[in-house]
Formats: sequence, C-alpha cells, structure tokens
Amino acid sequence: MSNQPLVCIRCATYNQEKYIGQTLEGIVAQRTTFPFIVVVVDDASTDNNPTIIREYEKKYPDIVKAEYLSENHYSIKRTKYPYFKKWEENCKYIGFCEGDDYWIDPDKLQKQVDFLETHPDYNLVCHNWNVLKDGEILPSPVNDLYTSPMSFTFDTLPWVWITKTLTMIYRKDAVDQDSFTKFKYSRDVHIVYYALKNAKGYYMPEVMATYRVVDSGIWSKVDQNKKNFTTYDLYKDLYQHEPNKAVRKRYMNATLAYYNGLAFGKKTWWHFRENAKLYFEALRNMSDAKDLVFCLGGLVPTPLVKWVMKTVKV
Repeated sequence: MSNQPLVCIRCATYNQEKYIGQTLEGIVAQRTTFPFIVVVVDDASTDNNPTIIREYEKKYPDIVKAEYLSENHYSIKRTKYPYFKKWEENCKYIGFCEGDDYWIDPDKLQKQVDFLETHPDYNLVCHNWNVLKDGEILPSPVNDLYTSPMSFTFDTLPWVWITKTLTMIYRKDAVDQDSFTKFKYSRDVHIVYYALKNAKGYYMPEVMATYRVVDSGIWSKVDQNKKNFTTYDLYKDLYQHEPNKAVRKRYMNATLAYYNGLAFGKKTWWHFRENAKLYFEALRNMSDAKDLVFCLGGLVPTPLVKWVMKTVKV
C-alpha cells in the first residue's frame, strides 16, 4: 500500500477541548485499504484544545497533521484554506469533520471512496447523520425523507439539505477552491455546486456521523432572519457568477425564505415596502409552474411551508 494519502480530511477547530478528542477518535478509527490524513487547523484556541491535538499528533503521526494559528482567522475574516491546501496537493479526495462533530461508522471512508473509485461519473458522496442536541441523539431532518440510496445533481438537489459537511467526500480535482476568492462567501454550497456542475452526487441512507448542536456555536447564536439573509445573499452572489437555471431556482427559494421570515416576523412584518421588494425579486426569477407554487408558498407562514416541503420531499 502506497504511503501517499488518498484522502485528506479537513478539521477546523476553535476552543473545542470538550469535543476534539471524540472527533479525532472517529477519524483515526477508520478502517481503510488506503492511507489517509486529517489536517487539524486550530484557530488560535485559548483553551486546552491545542494540547489535545498534539497528543493525537504524537500518537498517530501518519494520520494526524496539525496547524496551530497564532491569530484567530475567523475574527479577522481570513480563510483557513491555505493551511489545508498545503497537505492536499497529492490527495485524490477531500472530506470534512469539524472539531465538535464526529464519525460513528469506522467504514465510512472506505464505503465512500469505494463508490467514487468505481463510479467516475460521480464527484461527491454524502450520507445520513444523527443530531446530538442537549445530550439527546436525534434523527437528521432527512432521515425519514430519503431512506434509499439516490443519485442527484445540483438541479435535483433537495431544498432540505442532504450534503451536510461532515458527511461529504468529493473529488479534489472537481473543485478549484482557489477560484472562490471571486465570491463574497466561501461555503460548502460552493463546493457542492462545482462538484456537481459536470457530474452527479450520491446519497447513502446509512447513518455514519453525528452533528453536534452546541449553544456556544457562533452560527447557532445568529438570528434566523440574519441566517436567511446570509443564504439569500450567498445564492444571489453565486447566481451573478453562475447564471444558470439550477442556481436561479436556489436563489429564488432563498429569496422567498428570507421574505417569509421577515413578512411573518414580529419585529419585521410591518416593513411592507422592503418585504414587497424581496417578494417581487423572487417572482422575477420564476421559470416554470413549480416555481409559481413556491412563490405562492412564500405567502404562507413559515411552519406550514416547512411542513409542506418535508411532506412532498422538496
């Protein structure tokens, strides 16, 4: 077996001393017929996080590689990508596991790589996951929706997001992440889009990882309307650079979600003019009858919209 890693796992972490050990255990426990590495980038943690990572570096020197940043890159809005890139040069596949999530199937990597190795027309493989919240293991939002393996493209990718970052493995050559500097944001959406632009993705219904909901998480503290705005702005930006039907539909749906949250929010419902502009922005991006149904759904309270979306599996 060659010593050259076939897969590189990106693990970004900050002040996660409570969780990083479980994260790394799930990775080093992988049973594979090929070498792989996990690159842990510690974003200038102030707790015991770096000490724990160094222990794993020492115990698993062929697998665990680490970068310790002296300045918190999140706070200065600087990408951590270069610290991963230096280790990925000769790898064929890229995966993810944030420092508070963890894998629970020791054959996860092998299953995903086996599929990609035998299906050259696919660029990405993802799978089902659990959610750990308040000490309780819960099913993922897609658990009851997608119970069988399925292929998808960016055009057919469900709005209920199935490509959770900790579940993905993709072909590195399919995504030129150096080009992401043209975007306002650099998120997993961009990776998924470019991976699927000229190829297919594959979803495995097996639960092979656990996503941890942490109250101290930065994203969890963000107001829902601000989250909706970020998603809206992201797709608007993506559409400006990739003006095709599939991205336009995502842009339209994100606009509707942002509008819906504002239109039915206690503090924002009376902003009629601003809200109306958003709604008509969505209408301008309609391209078929299904889009019209979505736009009409934007006039319905959010909980009912979510129920409909899950019921009809969109």
